[in-house]
Amino acid sequence: MDYSKRVDMISAYMEPVSYQPPETLPELVKSTDYPNRNSLQYRLTEPVPLPENKLPSSLDLAAVNGAGNVIVAGNSYTDRLWGGGFCGWQNAADIGLEEKASFSRRCEALVTALCYTLDEALFVLGNDKGSIELWSTGNAVRGPGLYLVDNRYEHIGAITALDIFNGDERMILSGSMDGCIKRWDYSEGDLHSTSTLHHAHSAAITAVATDRNQSSLAVSCSHDQSAFVWDFRETKPAIALYEKHDAAFTTIRWCDESSWNRLVAIGDEAGRVFFIDTRQPNVFLETVACYDRKIHKISFHGKHFAVLGNTPEVKFFDEKSKEIHVEKSASNYVRDIIWDGKSDNNSVIACTVLGWDNYLKKLTIELK
Repeated sequence: MDYSKRVDMISAYMEPVSYQPPETLPELVKSTDYPNRNSLQYRLTEPVPLPENKLPSSLDLAAVNGAGNVIVAGNSYTDRLWGGGFCGWQNAADIGLEEKASFSRRCEALVTALCYTLDEALFVLGNDKGSIELWSTGNAVRGPGLYLVDNRYEHIGAITALDIFNGDERMILSGSMDGCIKRWDYSEGDLHSTSTLHHAHSAAITAVATDRNQSSLAVSCSHDQSAFVWDFRETKPAIALYEKHDAAFTTIRWCDESSWNRLVAIGDEAGRVFFIDTRQPNVFLETVACYDRKIHKISFHGKHFAVLGNTPEVKFFDEKSKEIHVEKSASNYVRDIIWDGKSDNNSVIACTVLGWDNYLKKLTIELK
């Protein structure tokens, strides 16, 4: 082979120096020397920002505090630059009404986790840049209004899970794509990590959940097909809840009802929900086949629970894991649920479900 005749592919396909297209969109439209290329027009077109008090089209997360105030976070997955935002309302009945929004905020990163703290005016937000943010909706000194209290970049990967501990100490638990779990203290007006478990899991953490009755216990699950119980009173806090499952775990929750004491519900990528007793690890007490695709979220309301997956459907179950209602009104993924009222109503349950394509619907389910 005569290598002297070899074509230099870099120089052959390099943009010539003489190629100097217009730098503005109006000039490009009038130019006959440089035909209108879609890619060039796309780069020159300025993105249109969302108006205030309006969420992106993909509603992903919701959080409710003890006073009934609601925060909804959404993300944009179709724009040139992916980003997120959140809005707050006084109650769930006002969700989606721009004129009744208490506050709103645009975010440059995707909002991946959201929860209220034990203080009704404070909430925590995680994003895909590994940042955990502590926000306040107002206090006696500064008055009403949204402001950032603290912001920490201590996770290498995106924040995938957040939950709060319900003890006297003001503690938050976070998990991320890098398999790291961190425990945060926000009692002094800022965020500082008190525990860091760099290799809590060998793959991305998909969910964390804290025990509602004991302030030192939490559970986590991961794409590494394992789930753990964490007791932060111990020097070595990890206890295997379930190992070597046949599919990746995608979500996990403690069961709220006192009669379900020590039970944990966990979902996987195969669309199944399992119940495990923390005192009897590696044993599924019950298996509920819900979907043919991954479980996205499990949400409890007294003796009832709802299961959301990568599907437009939402399935509701009673305390015997019997299906009582299937909601099929959505056209795209349903991502979160907000329960209305108290769980002691035995005749009806009400909730608000939200999802992509600006899906928002209030449901009332009569119990037979």
